Amino acid sequence: MTGLAAALNAPGSIDALAVALAPRGADGALCRLDGRGGTRLEVAVRAVMPAIPRVADDEERTVAAFAVDGVASITALDAGYTARGPAGLIASDDDPYAVILADAERGELVLARNGDGPGLYYARHGDGWLVASEPLALVSAGVAARPDVDVIRRFIETGLCDDTERTFFALVWRVLPGEAVVLTADGSATSSGSWWERGTPSASTALRSALRAAPADARAGVLLGPGLAGAALLGTALLGTALSRTDRRSDRARPVAVYTATFPGLRAPASQMPAILAAMPYGTIRHVPYTFEPSGLDLDAFFRDLGEPVPDLDLYLLWAIAKGRSGEVDTLLDTALGEPACVARVCDRISARYGVVVRSPLREVEPVGLIGDELESIVGQTLPPAVARYAGTDPARAATAGEIVLWLRDLVAAALAVPRPWHDRTGGIDPLRRLAAGEPIDEESLLRAYLVERWLRAVGDPGTTDASQSDDLPESDLGTDDLEVAGVTWARLPVHTEVFAPGDELVAKAAWYVADALTEQFAVSLLRETLRGPWFAALAGKVVAVSQRRVCPLWDIKPSLAARVLARFARRWLPRLGEAWTMQVAIDHGGLPRVAAGTLAAALSMDRSERLLPQTAATLYPPRAGAVAPADGAVVRGPFNPDDVAEALLDALHYSLPPHLVDTLAGCAVVSVDEMGSRLLGFAPGPYAHAVPHAEPIVAEIFADNPAGQGVECTPIVLVCPAPQPRTAGPRERARDFATLDTTAKAGRSVSRERGVTTRPT
Repeated sequence: MTGLAAALNAPGSIDALAVALAPRGADGALCRLDGRGGTRLEVAVRAVMPAIPRVADDEERTVAAFAVDGVASITALDAGYTARGPAGLIASDDDPYAVILADAERGELVLARNGDGPGLYYARHGDGWLVASEPLALVSAGVAARPDVDVIRRFIETGLCDDTERTFFALVWRVLPGEAVVLTADGSATSSGSWWERGTPSASTALRSALRAAPADARAGVLLGPGLAGAALLGTALLGTALSRTDRRSDRARPVAVYTATFPGLRAPASQMPAILAAMPYGTIRHVPYTFEPSGLDLDAFFRDLGEPVPDLDLYLLWAIAKGRSGEVDTLLDTALGEPACVARVCDRISARYGVVVRSPLREVEPVGLIGDELESIVGQTLPPAVARYAGTDPARAATAGEIVLWLRDLVAAALAVPRPWHDRTGGIDPLRRLAAGEPIDEESLLRAYLVERWLRAVGDPGTTDASQSDDLPESDLGTDDLEVAGVTWARLPVHTEVFAPGDELVAKAAWYVADALTEQFAVSLLRETLRGPWFAALAGKVVAVSQRRVCPLWDIKPSLAARVLARFARRWLPRLGEAWTMQVAIDHGGLPRVAAGTLAAALSMDRSERLLPQTAATLYPPRAGAVAPADGAVVRGPFNPDDVAEALLDALHYSLPPHLVDTLAGCAVVSVDEMGSRLLGFAPGPYAHAVPHAEPIVAEIFADNPAGQGVECTPIVLVCPAPQPRTAGPRERARDFATLDTTAKAGRSVSRERGVTTRPT
């Protein structure tokens, strides 16, 4: 497929559009026209052999330029436009195509799609217009990638998409099949109507038309699904091969390439291959199996190629196999059923990028329950009787949306926990909880909601972050960050680690990371001097809790009425308890009376609320978008016995560090930081603790701005030491008595509470 782009009064945008459309063609052609009234028209084409035909009224003046994706006669298009205006660009009897006409005499861009031809998208940009073959090209050129809430809500509820002029992007519009759209310099977009309607052929007609659509000498493959539908399409393909693709060197038909997609990790029906493969005569097919794991699906790359969400994962499997067999087959026949409107978009993107034409004939017919007899008839006519019997009793079936969602339930919960205008956060998790409990729900809708979130992440939604990107960070420290506390400037050194999972030996691994980081930092002369003074090692409280398996997945929490009411009340004063699922966990482990008393007291006094709230409720970590899993899709309870964890880390460091570093260790801490401030959950004084009296409030103050980070930094360990001086300190300065430090807490900033210290932000 060719890549088309155009700009009207949008200087500097055509180059960005052409670059964004590079996957559709290696070479490019560009035409610039000066239209009536100083209108600036620009047209670009990306293709193997790009061309932009021009129409001139004399040898010096060009009055129009055409950019075409597909097979069309420029002479006929020009004559039709001259005679009938924009409607003349539509010729319903010809092959599908898309065309952009830059009319210099009128100062307009005219866009048209003949039949269900390649897509065209347009958007307002400044005082002009941008046009491209793909919506993400418009986003790359500067159009805001704001999602259309109404389109997404309708898609999640019904699965419908690509059937109107609206797209998933609020500022991007689509040219409908058989429609012509006129874009003018004054900002208007006028449609000349759509003269094309998608038909609903019978199963037999759809199967045979799909086969006829592939050239007789083309290399075709079949993505085979289980049951009668897959057998009918395979039988039709084998019949066509026997009639039109016989090997010239013999009387045998060449074997048909057959691909299967299974999920071995799911239950037996979804992990089994179609039964007819075992009964097919030798030499008739060439089978290539594909196995997938739900957690390993590359949905980000898929949506970057497709540009917009799709209603089911069968289209992902089609894309993955077409991508993997690029150059091996020219046409790929798909046996899946589903929503037909987005097939044209899928076919366009796959063909443009990987040179494989995909056909999904069964998506264009009636529901499979109404065509079962017709499919059975086709199978009986095209396959041997023994093979046909296997097709009718096939125990295999495609993976269902519910099975995929249950396998990915932690990821789905994390995605749906992100606040969105098209669903309530708590209400979005409830169907997942019901599915996990075995209750009947709309599984397809739940999967579509998850696919929308993955699409938003793929196109760069600012509200989401890919935790896997943390793997690209260096394994050493991420640099230093200085903060003045108690009259001393402290350097904070976050240490990058692996992602700790429930059950990990956190203390032993943390001690190794601390030793490794200090070995590197001790090579720096300035830090070598400061590490001879008191230093601290701190662990993030959430990581400690996760390693202790104190994780409550959102899909396993059923908020009660009391939790919903109290959460609504707590959102203003106690944000960490402001969601129903977090409040429910607090009630489960702290008791309803105490949690209710502490929540209601927050409206009068935060100090009184902190005294009334049980410790288990005060140290909860609500799910947060962009956090490292599982904290993005679960409520994490506070760590158990954080003082003991700090003591264990101190003991481990005694065995991991050289003596000169152990001697100057002032202590180990477990710290938690959120929007309410920093909390010192646990502390163990070290050998050099006497050098920093009142160390606990100092440590709490040092972590008030959360130097460990709130995203995917993967820095749950922070080392703290006096900041290095810009010059070499003298002997007396190095021997400075840390006992003289000002440890007086700032008024209103530090309060002691049970075993911990809380420092609130000003």
